[in-house]
Amino acid sequence: MAAFEEPGFSLVSIPAASTAIQDGNVLELPKPCKTHTAVCTATASTATGVVQLELSQDGVSWFKTAVTVTASTVTVTTVTGAFSFVRASITTAFTAGSVEVTVASAA
Repeated sequence: MAAFEEPGFSLVSIPAASTAIQDGNVLELPKPCKTHTAVCTATASTATGVVQLELSQDGVSWFKTAVTVTASTVTVTTVTGAFSFVRASITTAFTAGSVEVTVASAA
């Protein structure tokens, strides 16, 4: 018999058409998850910018990892560690184009 696999959670932290430096929506998970992935989708005209996947135990202190996003790409970064809060943040503004960031977390 196969082991039961709990479903993960996938939510938008930074909505489509975002360009400016900003913290995305904080996603509070129902319980700590071990794997967290940020999927950054850029428009065709996007000038290089930086998005951080940020993780926290308490929603106050954040562990940050950066990913560079370029035009017409889907960029993925994954972090392993048990965290209860997750968000994405734009830390270097996009001077052209825009980005959307979806964060997925799994047990």
